[in-house]
Amino acid sequence: MTRKPLHLFTLLLHFLLILPGVGFAASSAEVSAADQPVTVDQLLGSWKLEGTSHKKGAAINPENQTWNFRSDGTLKSVAEDHRAADTISLIVKYKLEDGALLVQRIGRTGRWNRFKVLEVSDTAMMLKGGIEGFMFFKRIK
Repeated sequence: MTRKPLHLFTLLLHFLLILPGVGFAASSAEVSAADQPVTVDQLLGSWKLEGTSHKKGAAINPENQTWNFRSDGTLKSVAEDHRAADTISLIVKYKLEDGALLVQRIGRTGRWNRFKVLEVSDTAMMLKGGIEGFMFFKRIK
């Protein structure tokens, strides 16, 4: 049986469109959109995307990605895809606008993926948006 080669662009596009999530732990520093807008300082650092779910409270689909928010407005995303020979690493721009996290789309100049920041704390973050639905992250120390 011959395997069809995967195109790098297809892998990168899949990587950016299917950004999965993580289990969530609340803390006293938790912020929700209803309380106050999220700040860049709350996002800075590395986050492990543990899984995604199309509905809140539904089963979580495991993921293996790391997002590193940098102070210069760039986001380094590293993912392990079982179909690829190596990890996939991308650097894109991000920004906060009206309480939402906007992440630059690869190959789509001026286009952004929009994620609503539902919760963020010192240890966990939950986003909602795109085809991923709910995305669950844990902070990497």
